[in-house]
Order: sequence, then C-alpha cells, then structure tokens
Amino acid sequence: MLPPLMKQFLVAGSTHLAAFSAGGVVGYPGVLLHQLKANDSIIQLDLHNGSWIGSVHGIAGLPSIFLPFLMQYRGRKIVFMLSCIFIIMGWTLTYTAQGVMTLIIAECFHGLGTNSLLAVSFLSVSEMVRPKYRNLCLVLYSTYQIFGISLVSILGGYLHWKTVGFVMGSPVLLALVLGFMWPESPSWLAYKGRLRECEMVFKSLRGTDEESKIELMALLNSPEINKPARRRNFEDLKTMVTSRTFYLPTMHTFLLINVLYWGGCMSVIVYGNDMIVKTSGKHNGQIKLIMDIMICVGYNLSAVLVRYFSSKNVMLFSMSGSAVFMTSAGIVTYLQDLGSVSKDSELGSYFLVGFTTFFSLGAVGIGFSTASVIIPVKYRGILGCLFVIFTCILHSSALKAYPYLCLYINIWGVFFIYAVYWIFSIVCIWMFVPDTSNRTLKEIEDFYANGYFTKRNLEETVNVPFMK
Repeated sequence: MLPPLMKQFLVAGSTHLAAFSAGGVVGYPGVLLHQLKANDSIIQLDLHNGSWIGSVHGIAGLPSIFLPFLMQYRGRKIVFMLSCIFIIMGWTLTYTAQGVMTLIIAECFHGLGTNSLLAVSFLSVSEMVRPKYRNLCLVLYSTYQIFGISLVSILGGYLHWKTVGFVMGSPVLLALVLGFMWPESPSWLAYKGRLRECEMVFKSLRGTDEESKIELMALLNSPEINKPARRRNFEDLKTMVTSRTFYLPTMHTFLLINVLYWGGCMSVIVYGNDMIVKTSGKHNGQIKLIMDIMICVGYNLSAVLVRYFSSKNVMLFSMSGSAVFMTSAGIVTYLQDLGSVSKDSELGSYFLVGFTTFFSLGAVGIGFSTASVIIPVKYRGILGCLFVIFTCILHSSALKAYPYLCLYINIWGVFFIYAVYWIFSIVCIWMFVPDTSNRTLKEIEDFYANGYFTKRNLEETVNVPFMK
C-alpha cells in the first residue's frame, strides 16, 4: 500500500500528466494552421475552415458544463477519467484524419476534454492534497500545461502534425491509467453522507498526525453533512444565490480567471507574433522565442516562490509587474502613433517580454488555483459549471475581440484596456480575496460565511467519528 504522501502525489501527478497533454491541445491549432497551408499538404485549408480550427476549442468546451454536476453526484474520479478519454479521442481522430471536418471534430473533443479537465483537476487536488503542498501542486498544473504549449510548438517545426499528435497524446493516456488508482475525494464522500468511508479514505491520504485529525474532524462536523436530502425549490435557489458562501466565491472566481483573458495573457500567447509586428513594424522571431522561454521560466519560478511566500503576495507581485509593463507598452505604442517614437523601435516589444515574464510568475497560475480552492464543497456542482462557462466564454471573447479592437482602436488602445483591467484586479484582489495559503477548505468556507478565518482545534470536534 502506498504511503499517504505518495497517494497525494499520485493524484496530483496524474493531473499534471493530463495537463501536459492539454497544453499541447492549446498550442496544436497553430501547428495545424502552419503545416496545412503548405502546398504539399494532404489537407487543404481555406480561410473559413482555418478559422474554425483555431476557434472551435473554446466553443466546444461549453457542453462540459454538465460534468461538474456529474462530478457532484458520481464523484471526482470518474469525471477525471472521462475528461482524459475525451482528450485521447481528440488525439486519435487527429492522427487518423484525412479531411478538415475530422480535424474540426477532433478539436471539439479537445475543447470538451481540456475544459472538463481543468475544473475536475483543480477541485480534486484542492480536496485531496494537504494544504502544505496544495498551492505548489496547483501551480505545477499550469506549469506543465505551459510546457505542453511550448513543446508542441517546437515539435511542430520539425515533425509532421500527425506525429506531433501521437507524441502529445501519450501523457494523457498514462494519466488515464493512473486515474484507475485514484481514491475518491474525502470531501465528496462526506458530502454524500458516507462518513465511515470518508474517514478511511482521509486517513489513507493524509495520515494520522494532529493537523490531519483537526481537518478531518472539521470536515465530519460540517453542518451540511447531516442535513437530510430533499428536492430543491425556488426558495432554496434564492437562498443559495443570496448566500455569502455562493455569490462572493462566484465573483472572486470570475475576477481571478479573467486575468488570463482580458488581462491580455492569452492574447500574447496566441497573437504574440502579431503584437511584435504591430509594436516594432517587423517580425522578430528572437523576441518571440524569448517570450516563450520566459513564460516557461516564470511558471517554474512561481512554483518555487509559493513555497516561501504566501500565494496571495506572489500573485499580487506578479500582477503589479504585469500592470507596469503592459502600461509601458501602451505608452510606447501611443507615442509611436503620434510620431514621437520611431515606428521601428523595438522598445514596445521588450515591454511585452517583461509582461510575459511577470504574468507567468503567478498571476495566472495562482489565480486559477485560488479560484478552485475558494469554491465551497456544497456548491461545487453549480460553481464548477460556472467555472467552465466563465472559462469558455472569456477564452472565446478575448481572442475573437483582439483583431477587431486592433482595427478600431489601434494596438495602444488594446494595451490600455488590458492595463486598466490589471489595475482594477489588483485593487479588488488585495482588498477582498482571501489568502488561502495553508488553509483548509473548511477554514476558507468559514471565511466566506463569516468574513474572517477561524482556527479550529481538536477540542472543538466532539461527538464525531475519530481516527484510530
């Protein structure tokens, strides 16, 4: 039998393998669009089909809104495995594709799988991994995803797109195999009223030290656990929506994950080459390579920083630097438009390099991990659904809007929009979003219920099952 720490790393490690393959999914449309434009390609693209391959990923993820409900009723394990199967089906269709329609269907499976994977992976890790290691494991999810994005772009320059698909499909296949070894989430077992099973699984995952006992007793003593199940009516829905433990995490989740999209991070990843051309007047492959490298370096550094500093402080530091560099890029490009700075100056491009460096230091990775942690267990069905909806809509809207914003308000206007959102987000997160470092899920839920953290001890947990 595996020791508790190894079981926690088994859960986290399998999500990281799947994230690596999911990162490849994000970058793979760029490989397809580049290689299929060649004259000797077996599949020929026109503008219409090419736009579908590039954009269908976000739209196809919308059906995954039903998986959080399945996750709430059937458990985390089955939904994780189902998400992996969707991604594997996408890679399989890609490898066997002989026409554009098959590739579009494959991208639909990719979009469905990756959007489902994000929610179930973050929620599962937040529930099964000890708070001491939780932030690190959640940040590493984003790190491995970035590795996947970078690797698929590099492989696409040397290998055929089918070979790239075969390589990037291997990690998620291994993740599926490891998924069969998962325990079920103790939080979900407690939510379903299976208290004895919850106690046994929690013991196998966390051990029997005093900290684990405190967290288990708080979980079993939660007031929601022993409530009788009944059908919800309109009054129940109204009570839920107006509850602090529902609407505050919902608003904070939207704020945290939108940094990736309307903060300009995803636009830089996807449209980086276009931004370089617009800010310097010419394409510069070296600057784009530096941006890709700094994203990987930044995500790795963020995994180290959260071990020594609170996740909220690291995130605010990352966001502050991002806001400074994005504002600077906007000022330079505005001066270029006025003629005060040379049109072929590369200063704006280097500010974009600084921006990519800082946003990868934790603004995105920690933002997504925090968003998953603050969702109360009792609302993880509906809020997991909203998490997916937010991700899909924000992804599509930000990437679809960028070319039109550049057309109507110029690139400097786009940069200033991003900068304003950064400043707004920094103020709101600093004032309202809690620091979840080393906090149990119950402590975080109590914060949203009461407005402050409460520290629990063994004397507070009485008349509940106790681990032996």
